[in-house]
Amino acid sequence: MNKIIKLVPFDDFQLYVEYSDGLNGKINFSKMLKRKEYKSLNNLEEFRKVRIDNKTKDIIWECGVTMCKNATRNMLILMNEVKSLKLPINL
Repeated sequence: MNKIIKLVPFDDFQLYVEYSDGLNGKINFSKMLKRKEYKSLNNLEEFRKVRIDNKTKDIIWECGVTMCKNATRNMLILMNEVKSLKLPINL
């Protein structure tokens, strides 16, 4: 199974995620932050407190918000497919 090896938060609420097999990309959280479960990440200082959970290997924030490593991986795969097909979709 591919593991997340790098996380880099950006000031525009994007998160760069890199997997051990080389899959990588930025995920834009600005739309997700409108959802109730991500509300605590609206604070940029909290958003920057991201790390890889030692046990589950999921993406977690200090405030308790988690993002499944598999869901994140699928998002990146989809985003890369959209780009390669040059589809006019903004993810």
